[in-house]
Amino acid sequence: MSLSLAGCATTSPLLVPPSPSPDRPMGKLPPTKLRIPIVIILPNLQQIETHLADALKEDEKSVGQELTKKFGTKVWWDPLDWKFNDTRMTAKMHLHYQGKANSAEEEAAEEAAEKHLHTSVGSALQWKDWHIEAPDFKENTVEAEAETEAKKGEKLLRKGTSKFNEDLKKVSEMENKFKEAWDQLQEPILLGDGVWLQVFPHHLSVGDTRIIPDPKNPRMETVFELYAVPRVIIGERPVTKKVKLPPLQNYIKGGEGFHIVTDLNIKFDQINELLMAPKTGIVNMALPGGEDYNVRLKGVRIYGAGEKVVVEAKVDYSPLLNMSKEPAHLTVYLLGTPIYHEKTQTIDFPDMDFDIKSSDFLVQMVDFLDGNGIKAALRKNAVIPVGKDLNTLRRQLDKMLNRKLAPHVALKIKVTSMKLQEAYVSKNGIEGRVAIDGDGAVDLSL
Repeated sequence: MSLSLAGCATTSPLLVPPSPSPDRPMGKLPPTKLRIPIVIILPNLQQIETHLADALKEDEKSVGQELTKKFGTKVWWDPLDWKFNDTRMTAKMHLHYQGKANSAEEEAAEEAAEKHLHTSVGSALQWKDWHIEAPDFKENTVEAEAETEAKKGEKLLRKGTSKFNEDLKKVSEMENKFKEAWDQLQEPILLGDGVWLQVFPHHLSVGDTRIIPDPKNPRMETVFELYAVPRVIIGERPVTKKVKLPPLQNYIKGGEGFHIVTDLNIKFDQINELLMAPKTGIVNMALPGGEDYNVRLKGVRIYGAGEKVVVEAKVDYSPLLNMSKEPAHLTVYLLGTPIYHEKTQTIDFPDMDFDIKSSDFLVQMVDFLDGNGIKAALRKNAVIPVGKDLNTLRRQLDKMLNRKLAPHVALKIKVTSMKLQEAYVSKNGIEGRVAIDGDGAVDLSL
């Protein structure tokens, strides 16, 4: 009878009260990178020859006739020959001209003479502020008397390349689109029930740039790098305090893809749900003890007590002298420190041991229970399969992080790996830092 009564009245006296855990500063989160690939269709190269023809027509109507005086009454050229090398483009020109007379007597002879001139103008294409420029395509200011034959042809060619440079600035202007992307990325993204991803952008830099050759419509491919600090936040929608788009910075070569390190909290309710799932085998698990008592573990509950967790174990058993057919109930308490195992992606409590009050109680009142056997069984089975939960979260991230943020802005994320780096007890559950690896991009439709 004494065993039955003891089993029914042990919950309250043995209770280990919850207590807050000390604050544990984790340090600053490292920034991550997101790629923003941009393709700029360059101005039509055939338009340059139209600009050249227009320049000659305007010169013929002018009083000074600077170009006509240099070449004569008839000027034409072969189609420009374009050469491309990485970020540099060069226009090569074969110029023909007739009718240039040094005096009235020579005019008839000069009229039939065709002369040839070869010249070229090249420039690297580079980002300046938020647009692309070809600085060496601008018109020069060489004085007429200092010009060689080659310089005369170059001066004409620059009439076209200079106009190309002005058109290039207009078609490549990206500031407004980047402002839109910068603004939308700061809006919190709902990942699940009360789980938010918030991105804190820091700066943008120009990454790899190259010209894709095409005689008619070449294009410029550029990859911008967005440096930001992402955080996973549990609870209400976080308050957004947006920052303005800073000036564009120079690119610093780094690793490929992105690497996010963010804080993550696993609430005690979630942990208890995982532990009580049928696949853990905890519910109704037979415990070491006297065979006649049919001792079984009916459930566990975990909560915080300082830097440790309390494991509340509910045990059912059949007393030798039982006045009813129902089993007697016993609740004991164990303390343990969560340890994370990166290889298996699990959290367990290898130092789990009975609280002193529960230990004394088992020795004095319930000696038929094998305390050491119970500890061993709980240490073995009270394992939190973080990896499986993270894999589910990874699939959710893949789905939630591939979305349109605005009419011209879309987020494209491919998460390839998600691992918990460490774990410790907090007031809300078990917290840690998660490393997320993959490839990410922001798509700006032009």
